[in-house]
Amino acid sequence: MNALGRQTLLWMIPINLLLVVWVWIGRIVFGVGGWFILILLVSAVPVLLVAFLVTTLLAYTQHGRPRSLTRFQAAAQLATWLALFVFGAFMPDFGDTEDSQLSLLTQVFGYSDSLFDLSFTIALVAGGAAVVAYGVLLGSLVVGRRDARATMET
Repeated sequence: MNALGRQTLLWMIPINLLLVVWVWIGRIVFGVGGWFILILLVSAVPVLLVAFLVTTLLAYTQHGRPRSLTRFQAAAQLATWLALFVFGAFMPDFGDTEDSQLSLLTQVFGYSDSLFDLSFTIALVAGGAAVVAYGVLLGSLVVGRRDARATMET
């Protein structure tokens, strides 16, 4: 058992739930709020809840005691969390009025089309990185389960 794997496993439920809320409405911390709050509630929040439920159940039902993630699994989980944090921070938003396009960068440095586009690009890259890191985590949890089953059968 490694300490990083054990701590990451123990923090999975609270951080996963916190990041679902962060992706949904975290931008409000920076004064960015608009239609994406409703759009993400309907689209991303249910997907994140199901995805995190699957990996959390797989992680907590792994073979062995005390329960722990491998270093590889812990790194994939940490990468997923980091990417979702960046996505939630940089996701731009829009509203019904002129000049309602907001993002973290436009709130800090003032509005410009290039900063708004950069925020969107950062959010897209972070979203893609989150999907890849999550896929790696899910794959390693499934493969680890198969390896443990094969070891028990021999």
